[in-house]
Amino acid sequence: MRLMRPLTDFPAPPFPRDATMFFCIGAQKAGTTWLYDYLSRSEEVHFSRNKELHYFDVRAGRGKATLKMRIDALHKQAGRLDPKNAYLNRLVINKLRDITDLLSIHTGKRSGVDRHAPYLDYLLAGRTNQPLVGDVTPAYAVLRRKQFADMASIGRAKFIFILRDPVSRMWSQIRMAVDSKHGADITLEERTRHCVEHARMLVDAGRLSKHSRANYARTMTELEAVVPTERILYVFYEDLFVGSATRQICDFLDIAHYPPEAEKRVNQGISVPLPGDIRSIFRQAFAPQYEAMRARFGDRIPDSWMD
Repeated sequence: MRLMRPLTDFPAPPFPRDATMFFCIGAQKAGTTWLYDYLSRSEEVHFSRNKELHYFDVRAGRGKATLKMRIDALHKQAGRLDPKNAYLNRLVINKLRDITDLLSIHTGKRSGVDRHAPYLDYLLAGRTNQPLVGDVTPAYAVLRRKQFADMASIGRAKFIFILRDPVSRMWSQIRMAVDSKHGADITLEERTRHCVEHARMLVDAGRLSKHSRANYARTMTELEAVVPTERILYVFYEDLFVGSATRQICDFLDIAHYPPEAEKRVNQGISVPLPGDIRSIFRQAFAPQYEAMRARFGDRIPDSWMD
């Protein structure tokens, strides 16, 4: 595929010569936490202290809510300091150090070969000799080709994008939003009602089909415009837990494969049945995504996508 924007537009930042960078850019609610947990078991992979760094989305102006949340957490912890409680202060100061270290990744220059120095310092802290360094941030799926080209300049970076049945992924995202707003201590009936209300709000506002995190085709187009296809791997969420996908991932990352824990799920939300009428509305809204993925992957698409 012809690259519309050459990677050389962005000078390669200093990166260990014995390591390769990889990004898992999404999709949200498509097993990225499971993949992070799986790869964390490998002695060949190095991650930073936090799974989702949200560096490039904040840098692109797309992660303002995340940045505000981290700054608010800093203020909240600072407010807990008590001159009469030395033990508590030690705990609080440790948390403040963690938060300020994380916030420090956003203090780099806007251009130049050392533009990502604070981010890379944080990312590489504690690395010994692992040949692979990872950043798993599903919010990166909303980025544009300019950001992907910049990311690709780091450590011969590779990219993994996990695709999940669009209807199931959207419903899972809605369940997560409801749990975040209303908490886990509500009945199934209440949770279902809130989920349906949230879904109908998205539909009525015309936001469902325009949701950036649900637009796989857009992400793929932007990514492939600037990154060689041999440095991109698309994986289906539905295949993650049976071993074939993990072998594909390990081969792509050039690390040893080890069997996944088949029954293990990470960050799995509380199950809520998807009403039939909502499913039909979702299928219609995401019809262009289904068509684009069928055209691209053909028989590789899991059977469950066709239900």
